[in-house]
Amino acid sequence: MLVLLLGFAVAAIVTNRDGLAEALRETAPWAIPAAFVPGLLALGTSLGQWRSLLADVGSRLPWRPAARIFFLSQLGKYVPGSVWSILTQMELSQQHNVPKRSVLTVGVLSIAIAVTTGLTVAVVMLPFAMPDALARYWWVLLVLPVLVSLLVPAVLNRCLGLVLRLARRDPLPKPPSWRGLGTTASFQFTTWLLLGVHAWILLIGLGAPALSALPVAIGGYALAYSVGQMAIGLPAGAGVREAVLTLVMSTVVPAPAALLLALLSRALLTLVDLTMAGTQYVIGRRATAKAAEVAEQA
Repeated sequence: MLVLLLGFAVAAIVTNRDGLAEALRETAPWAIPAAFVPGLLALGTSLGQWRSLLADVGSRLPWRPAARIFFLSQLGKYVPGSVWSILTQMELSQQHNVPKRSVLTVGVLSIAIAVTTGLTVAVVMLPFAMPDALARYWWVLLVLPVLVSLLVPAVLNRCLGLVLRLARRDPLPKPPSWRGLGTTASFQFTTWLLLGVHAWILLIGLGAPALSALPVAIGGYALAYSVGQMAIGLPAGAGVREAVLTLVMSTVVPAPAALLLALLSRALLTLVDLTMAGTQYVIGRRATAKAAEVAEQA
């Protein structure tokens, strides 16, 4: 399974190799490693979001096994179908006696919270840089109140209970709470900020003015990523995220440069996923080998 996921992730980079080569030529050399760092930190806060939400529904995992499950599962984003990350999390969580219904619920809620907070960031940030932002993205104002109302614990828990009864599954060990959802949202807002800084660094590397590019980077990336997550069936929102990102970023750099940024950003974040998944795989192999050695000596 991991080999299959790895193959799709690598293919996401290889298929865009010509555009990436041009992006690397056009971008200031310092911007590439600099943009990698906030991308790496954003994946770390995403882990915090997933772990805190899992704890809120009754399954608290230590950081080390949570990191292994989460980072390995991120390779599932690159497989068409939008469910492979969650399925991978369900499979790996069985080693720690986490109920499958809890992992599935957390996976769906994580997407809902990410989209809701991402659209909120877009509504707040984009008008500072784009006076016509609300006129262009008016539909966000219609979708956002619906998403927020569905995430109110009283409404959310009734919906979850109904779905679980229809699926003939036991209730969650613990229903989501205001405190848990608030902590999860805080992690997600931090993730959007870090991803915005990631895009901002790339914009500067492509010649954008630093001050005016910051709100565009934060709001534009949150909008593009959120819309990509709503594109169910596409691997990691492929195509949709790049289209929205190019459209928004072209307000501070020429459209061809904005497209290069979109391709370069996806490649860097894919590299982040591969780095953290590979690290967890190596750590897991070493731990298994060490445990086998101890058992043999005993």
